[in-house]
Amino acid sequence: MSRPSSEQLRRLGRSLREIDPKMLDAHDDEGPVRWFLGENGTELVAWIDEAGAPHHIQLVFSRVSVEWTGRALATGTFDLHGSTAGGRYDPYLLRMAGGLDPEVCEAALELLRAADIDPVVKEPLLGALANASRSGAETGSKP
Repeated sequence: MSRPSSEQLRRLGRSLREIDPKMLDAHDDEGPVRWFLGENGTELVAWIDEAGAPHHIQLVFSRVSVEWTGRALATGTFDLHGSTAGGRYDPYLLRMAGGLDPEVCEAALELLRAADIDPVVKEPLLGALANASRSGAETGSKP
């Protein structure tokens, strides 16, 4: 990942705005979705359970992805030669990493901390990223 500057990450976070949920189709198998869209293809999608809490969150920014599914956290990158349609990355171009990329996790933390979105939506991902960052620091990995 070519890490954006801290100011760029904060700008991307501040740019996130929720798309009206009434305009979105719920997937029967995953439940309702909350979708936040920002600058340069930045987006956060949260699949919501019956209690209104996310059970799956995906954050996409700067050609990388961070995905939280309950308790598991994963990072991925998008093919540099891939195409986009309407500003969105085609999902088949996403390549999940074999492990967590600490640089992507740190960048995602910075972006999310600047995002003015519902804490109920972003807190599970923030917590998972903070735990991953602490774990990396404890094991001597690059934060």
